[in-house]
Amino acid sequence: MLKINFEFRKGIFFIRLIGNLNNKNYKEKENMLKDLIIENKFKYIVINTNYLKNIDLDGLNYLLEIFYITKSNESNLIICDKNNIFKRLLNKSIPSIKEEIEVL
Repeated sequence: MLKINFEFRKGIFFIRLIGNLNNKNYKEKENMLKDLIIENKFKYIVINTNYLKNIDLDGLNYLLEIFYITKSNESNLIICDKNNIFKRLLNKSIPSIKEEIEVL
């Protein structure tokens, strides 16, 4: 199961992914998150993956899609990833931090 927690604070849109991000569950939330980012034109977006228990290749591709959407929307995306998994697996041009407090 995938839960998504949103918070908008100090001009930054925080997205916290909780649970499993895989081919079984990301599709049900896929359009909602993309539409939210596109419609609101957030300038700064932080995706916190520290609460994910499991992620598969489809989940990684989903995060890459979000990255490309933010780029085309002229937004800045940062991945919150205390284990640096995404920095190693995904595009190295996606900035990453260990904890959300670093971005504030």
